[in-house]
Amino acid sequence: MKINVSAFGEVAGEVVNAFTLSNDNGMSVTLLNYGGIIKEIQVPNAEGELVSCVQSYNTLQDYIDDPSYRGAIVGRYANRIGHGTFTLNGVQYALDKNGGEHNLHGGLAGFHKKVWAAKTQESDDKVSVTFTLTSPDGEGGFPGTVNVEACYSLNQDNELCLVITANTDQETPLSFTQHAYFTLSNDAKVGNTLLYIDAEKVTDADTTLLPTGDLVDVANTPFDFTTLTAIKQSAEQINSHPLFDRVGGYDHNYVLRNAPEHSPQAIVKALDTGITMALFTNLPGLQFYTGGLKSDDQLGALCLEPQHFPDAPNKPEFPNCFVKPGETFTASMRYKFSAYY
Repeated sequence: MKINVSAFGEVAGEVVNAFTLSNDNGMSVTLLNYGGIIKEIQVPNAEGELVSCVQSYNTLQDYIDDPSYRGAIVGRYANRIGHGTFTLNGVQYALDKNGGEHNLHGGLAGFHKKVWAAKTQESDDKVSVTFTLTSPDGEGGFPGTVNVEACYSLNQDNELCLVITANTDQETPLSFTQHAYFTLSNDAKVGNTLLYIDAEKVTDADTTLLPTGDLVDVANTPFDFTTLTAIKQSAEQINSHPLFDRVGGYDHNYVLRNAPEHSPQAIVKALDTGITMALFTNLPGLQFYTGGLKSDDQLGALCLEPQHFPDAPNKPEFPNCFVKPGETFTASMRYKFSAYY
């Protein structure tokens, strides 16, 4: 187990480093303290050949210019808050409207564009990097000064773990996610990749992808991944759904079931490379994103974003997303990689 640290660039005079975590199996993960970004995940297949499992850029400027949150930690609030506003304790808060008419992924001052402080730790069974930052009261329109710690670790079981904790001095909504674009397959399109999601429902949404408050059963719709299924098989089935047709692909929040502790919330399997990824999380929702699937110009990757439900600050029927002073918010995500013949 080891960590290699190298300079990757500067942002406004602040140094950005690349932290490469490696285990004894040949797996490595490269992280940036800009945006808490996962830049690379390299996993050996059954023949020992390395498979690149996320989309990445070569330069820091590419990440600075990137509008798609590629590989980054997202906060203060992942996904959408309707019409850029919410009311808490009788006070209405106005947020950045950076996603059409809505607040998206924390607004213009989101965590994905921050330079985080970093410290490393090595041991025989795992290596880790802990990123920290403070989001001041009023940033993006949100109340409260929020202190955030994001710890990435890699162990000998080929597990990449991310645990994000936060506390606040005022009650505030929090929802953090990791926005990696996974490419376990070498295919230019994700249709042949197999997917399982432990969810029987998705949140309904309007034409702007804002939840209506209703839930949609996934059975007999393109959203059904309750068994390991090729993405294009679900997407192209005869029983479509208006919620799917609005996107022409996937950009939807899955309502995760309360699974047993050691059961994954999602599994991704690439038949051509033999790489499988199991995702475990303590969060109630999972945004599955592919972008449009009906054109030749496809994303070629998929995102699985553990999160609180979109627009939960405005929908009390959704799982609670508010954190009070004295409480610790914890978002846990574990990605277990394996290879098969």
